[in-house]
Amino acid sequence: MNETISALLVHDRADHLFPVKQVLRTQQIKITEAKNCQDAAIEIASADPPHLVFTDTSLPDGTCLDIIRLARHAPRPVNVIVASRVADLRLYIECMEHGAFDFIAASCLISDLAYILRHASDNVAQLRAAIERPCPKPADAPRLGKTVPWDQPA
Repeated sequence: MNETISALLVHDRADHLFPVKQVLRTQQIKITEAKNCQDAAIEIASADPPHLVFTDTSLPDGTCLDIIRLARHAPRPVNVIVASRVADLRLYIECMEHGAFDFIAASCLISDLAYILRHASDNVAQLRAAIERPCPKPADAPRLGKTVPWDQPA
């Protein structure tokens, strides 16, 4: 599968996700942006949603938890990475419990960001490939040997 990875940046401040945008560009990842949850919902609910969503913790019409919820209901797997301006352990735990792929702070190093990006991209590509792979037909299924009813000795 050589599908081009795409990312949605959800934020209302141009400077907050700028380092993320720079790393995405170096990896030739297609970038789209949304300024609020409503705009992000349109992108995430599309037939071909972005592979990755980087979101600010707070948005004009919601929070990162709303974005995570939207991603859980996307038609194809989407990995959400929450980008916080400050390290916040409580919010980190809450985001991870709700299904975020990862949580980064503004102080995140570029090398760490590239590592997270690579793993998030690989993970979502594998998830999408797994759900799009056709199931084998019964005739194609491997034979495991003699079939014995479960209640009789082999």
